[in-house]
Amino acid sequence: GDVIAVANGVAPEYRPAEKKRGAGKTILYVGRFDPYKNVAGLLDVFAKVHKRCKVPARLKIVGPADPRYPEAPVRARQLGLDPFIDWNGYVSEEGLVKAYQDADVFVLLSRYEGFGLTVLEAMACGTPVVCSNRSSLPEVAGDAAVLVDPDDTEKAADAITRVLEDEKHAAELCGKGVRQAARFTWARCATMTVKAYERARSVERGT
Repeated sequence: GDVIAVANGVAPEYRPAEKKRGAGKTILYVGRFDPYKNVAGLLDVFAKVHKRCKVPARLKIVGPADPRYPEAPVRARQLGLDPFIDWNGYVSEEGLVKAYQDADVFVLLSRYEGFGLTVLEAMACGTPVVCSNRSSLPEVAGDAAVLVDPDDTEKAADAITRVLEDEKHAAELCGKGVRQAARFTWARCATMTVKAYERARSVERGT
């Protein structure tokens, strides 16, 4: 049969850029605020990182605010973290690429992900990833991310703090991530997306 060349699963503009060398570090979350995304849990983790990390770190949250799910902003205020968080709302694709490129670590502590494209986008941009060990994420991340239990705030905070403080560890994750993202073809994305839909359907049917 004919060989069909398939483009990468991540668009080519998602690629590494020079990291800004500033005193502070940036932790990035990209996504919605639905409860399964566990953004309130991410804020609990950020509170611990904020206390124990030797370098000052900010949390940047990219994604449209959703009045149905006010838990995250409420938790941020309760924890007194508002001065250290940038709520960026919706950004253009160009703005999103820049957010990934500028971040020092991308964090996704979701309890369920059908695919986890944001993990691959962050990796393609050369950003170390700390993500949940649930659903499709271990398969997407491979050994290129630090996988944590999304409900274990201590371990998640330790994992993020280590990436922010240990440059060698961060550089290693960056290299592995770029290679992992490059492995994903659209064909593989499609297969995994179909699998995710099938899994979701079987959950709905209770099978």
